[in-house]
Amino acid sequence: MSLADCSPGRRVSAAVFGNRHKLELLLALAQAGDQGVNLSALSDERGVFTSVYYGPIRDLIEVGLVERLGRMPGDRRCWYRRRESTLWDGVRAVAVDLAEFEVDES
Repeated sequence: MSLADCSPGRRVSAAVFGNRHKLELLLALAQAGDQGVNLSALSDERGVFTSVYYGPIRDLIEVGLVERLGRMPGDRRCWYRRRESTLWDGVRAVAVDLAEFEVDES
């Protein structure tokens, strides 16, 4: 899929972060709060392979913005949660701006 065929959110993510899926992962983490995000569930919701999030989540862990929670009791999937940072307020603001941009693009 070419960048021109991507959603506005993925085009912005590619331009800003160099990865089409990093922004949607950041948004999911910002909205999830303490419960965290499961990459398999996110990939199902977004219609992509889970592997598209492996690089971005690894980057976010490496810089200390995200922590790996591991598996929850009775669940074989791994969960990730954001760490406290003022960055998450900015991510929420970007989400609002992007939602308006996507509506304007339609």
